Amino acid sequence: MAGENQLFHVDVIIVDGAPIAFEDSSASISGAAGFTNSPKLSASGDDFVLRARVARLLKAKLQWASTSDPKTYAGMSNVQISMRDSFTGRKVMAPKATFGDIGDIGGGTVDITFILNSELQWL
Repeated sequence: MAGENQLFHVDVIIVDGAPIAFEDSSASISGAAGFTNSPKLSASGDDFVLRARVARLLKAKLQWASTSDPKTYAGMSNVQISMRDSFTGRKVMAPKATFGDIGDIGGGTVDITFILNSELQWL
C-alpha cells in the first residue's frame, strides 16, 4: 500500500468542527500512549518497570490573524479534535479535549496547547 510506511504528519486540525490555521510541520502529539514506563532497578535478580500516567497533549503554532481571539480558544472545554495526514489518509481523533495554554502573541505564530482528556482513536 502506498504510504503504509510513511510517518504521521499532521496537516489538518479540526477543533470543535472548525479547521484551524497552523504553521506546517508544527503540530505534534505527546503522551499518545497515556503512560510511560521507567526502569526500577533491583539489588539482585531481574529489574522491574514502573508505569506512570502522562498527559496527552497536542501542541501547534497557530497562524494568528486579526480575527483570532484568545477568549475563543480559552473557552474550549470538552471539544472534539481531529487531526489528519492528507498524504496517507490516516486520522486520529480526541473525543474530549480542553484548552491548555496559549503563548505570546505579536511575534508571528502563536504556540497553543490542547489537553487531550481521553484515549486517542486512530482511524
